[in-house]
Amino acid sequence: MTEIGISKSGDNRNAGVKRTSEFNSYGRWFQLLQIFSCSLLMTSSVYAEDVISSCSGAETDVSRLFLQQVSAHSAMIKWRGDTPVVCFGTQPGKLDRSARSEFIDGHHQVTLAGLEADTHYYYSIGGATSSGPGRHFRTAPESGQLPADGNIHIWLLGDSGTATEAQGGHKTHAGEAVDVMNGYLKYNDQQAAGEPLDLILLLGDNAYLEGTDEQWQGAYFDIYADLIKTTATWPTIGNHEMGGGPLDICIFRRLPQCEKGPLISHFGGISRSANPDSYDSDGDGPDPGGLPYLKIFSLPSKAEQGGVASGTEQYYSFDYGNVHTVSLDSQLSNRDPVQRSAMRDWLIDDLSSNTLDWTLVIFHHPPYSKGQNHDSDIEQNEIDMRETFAPVFEDHGVDVVYSGHAHSYERSWYLNGHYGSSETFMAKAHAELDGQGNPSMGQGTDVYQQISSATAADDKAVYTVAGSAGKADQENPCSPGRSMGCSLPNWLSHPAHRSFPTGQTGYHSHGLSLKGSVVIDASRTSLTSRFISENGQVLDHFIITREL
Repeated sequence: MTEIGISKSGDNRNAGVKRTSEFNSYGRWFQLLQIFSCSLLMTSSVYAEDVISSCSGAETDVSRLFLQQVSAHSAMIKWRGDTPVVCFGTQPGKLDRSARSEFIDGHHQVTLAGLEADTHYYYSIGGATSSGPGRHFRTAPESGQLPADGNIHIWLLGDSGTATEAQGGHKTHAGEAVDVMNGYLKYNDQQAAGEPLDLILLLGDNAYLEGTDEQWQGAYFDIYADLIKTTATWPTIGNHEMGGGPLDICIFRRLPQCEKGPLISHFGGISRSANPDSYDSDGDGPDPGGLPYLKIFSLPSKAEQGGVASGTEQYYSFDYGNVHTVSLDSQLSNRDPVQRSAMRDWLIDDLSSNTLDWTLVIFHHPPYSKGQNHDSDIEQNEIDMRETFAPVFEDHGVDVVYSGHAHSYERSWYLNGHYGSSETFMAKAHAELDGQGNPSMGQGTDVYQQISSATAADDKAVYTVAGSAGKADQENPCSPGRSMGCSLPNWLSHPAHRSFPTGQTGYHSHGLSLKGSVVIDASRTSLTSRFISENGQVLDHFIITREL
């Protein structure tokens, strides 16, 4: 008799909060066990063995089918629908193992464990013995190793949630998000030989305007449906994930009614709370269901996928092959000094224990940015992330840092030691220099070295703003009576970012106001980051190399 064991260990959604599930009635299941001669429990984590007689049904239509936490020996599948059964195997026409899901926060969730590393698996929902179109995934390589193709291929999406932005007269940008996705697919097909994705990283604001469950459906699950059922999604929290808050609309435009005083309205994306339970989608007070982001995604708070346990799904880390990824919470935990300090202490512990080749960090609010209306010299979230966390990144071997928030593309030189405002930046003191004494571009003969030639230490990082996967900000001069929503005078001119030749549409002195996404390719000896336009063109790249 084979056995499927339980490894569900609590589903915490807030820091320090643990929830457990107890099952104390097995009479009905015992009858099934006798019939199938195996153990079968309704759990969210399944150590899967052969349960062949369960795989004799038909594929069932489901919605919101996506993967999470795909590691070398396990994979999590989530969906919405009526069936709790997953069948899977290593051959698309012979799914000879099955598992049952647990229903959590409106989703069926099952973790298939005991899998082989770097192996293709196929699955069906509902009991079919053959997998349907796109029902497959590849497990990660063993920790520290590379997949068989020698490369880990990662796609990053910042601020892609504009498909559901329509509210109060706003124009939707569903087509633009699709264009960016198609641009990546075109690039991948024509320039990357159709290499399969290993990870999808979200940089926040992936569902506008309040990050409701419905908006997540329209802005993410509907648009990227074909990709997310074959590749795991790893998100971070942005300001629009945290609902909204009260705003005086008179600060945007002086209306006649403003003469009588402030005009307060609920506005998405401006919550200033550090408490996820304060999530408010409509201005009527905290929603009873809590923060949708934490109900939709299941994230490794207990070091289930490597790294150090954070105790919260608001920030976490995981390993995939030779890449260690950290997702920080710049929206909630960062706002409270006690929580910020706890996140910093955890980060130091996590990075200190990391021995993998490459380390990347994602969070929403960029430490260095001159976005159209997001300035890292002014906005406190950005200042705190720069002053509190940038020194940790550089002291503990982080290679690359990615954020969104500003709807543009900016990426820094290879930096160390700059934690002040933009006017204090000095290239000769803070950036890796080339042979001519200029900031190195990280391209051609001047690629970056993980062990800096200037300091003989792994103490520099590249900071990238990639928030134009749904739309790109355009020049919008301030008009009389309008003080917000217009372009700041020093738009895309942060000196810590690489320079661009101006004169082309969308090109600014230190950034691009063009739609696109980022692709990372990591091998044993190099990490390459590329900004891919909606047309599939590479508009910027840098390379970091390391010696074996």
